[in-house]
Amino acid sequence: MFAQKEWSGVIRCAGLILPATALGMLAMVSGGVSPVIWGQQTAAFFVFACLAKLLKRAFRKIPVAMRAAALALILAATLLGVEAGGAKRWLDLGVFTVNAAMMVLPALLILISGMECPWPVMLCVMAVLSFQPDLSQLAAFSAAVLPVLWRYRERRVWSAASLLLMVLCMIWCVAAPTALEPVSYSEGVLPMLGGISVLLLAGGCLALALIPGMMAYRFCRKGETRLLSLAVYYGILLLFSFTGAYPVPFMGFGLSPFAGYWLAWMCLPEEEGRRF
Repeated sequence: MFAQKEWSGVIRCAGLILPATALGMLAMVSGGVSPVIWGQQTAAFFVFACLAKLLKRAFRKIPVAMRAAALALILAATLLGVEAGGAKRWLDLGVFTVNAAMMVLPALLILISGMECPWPVMLCVMAVLSFQPDLSQLAAFSAAVLPVLWRYRERRVWSAASLLLMVLCMIWCVAAPTALEPVSYSEGVLPMLGGISVLLLAGGCLALALIPGMMAYRFCRKGETRLLSLAVYYGILLLFSFTGAYPVPFMGFGLSPFAGYWLAWMCLPEEEGRRF
């Protein structure tokens, strides 16, 4: 019975990103994108969900190590990692490369929300993200930690300084253009979908909005700050992606959003961990 409930939670969480993923693959197939590309996307959808289910219990026993590992991944990828497309933000795993920030930031938001003193981790992550050419991650992270800071509003000096820094970071990210060239099946997947049908484009936008929308709805029901942080994070990423200059998570090509989504699910407390 317990195993059935656990798999039910996995299926529900997978169902949240399924519409966006399916429409993205439809756009790729119709646009003549190589089966190797959309085949990886399909595999990532299933493989990361299964890995999360199998590794969740062991993973939750090492939260402190997880925080350290997540930061190390970001630092290694953005400062010491490999360069691809003019961007030094990738982690080479041998078989493929992943965007380390997109993979670990959702989990970091979950972990930070449970820390007694989150400011050092927040500032270190923001410092590392500021070196990336894709500033959408910095903007999303800066906005997503604001609900966490609200818990510490009684510490007025730290909270006020942090709030000012977050706002300045978001303004800088919006004003600074991305230095990366868009790829049709990643950043341009929404126009590809619109080329098939306007209705499919509208459906794609709704499917993407469903992801942060459902997380925000769960926050309203449960009042958990970590769920609001995730909703803000994915919502900001989607707003940036609608400009056509930034990757579209789950719909556009990329393995990292799937890894990050399920990594965050693994970090949720047991009572919340069955679904977002």
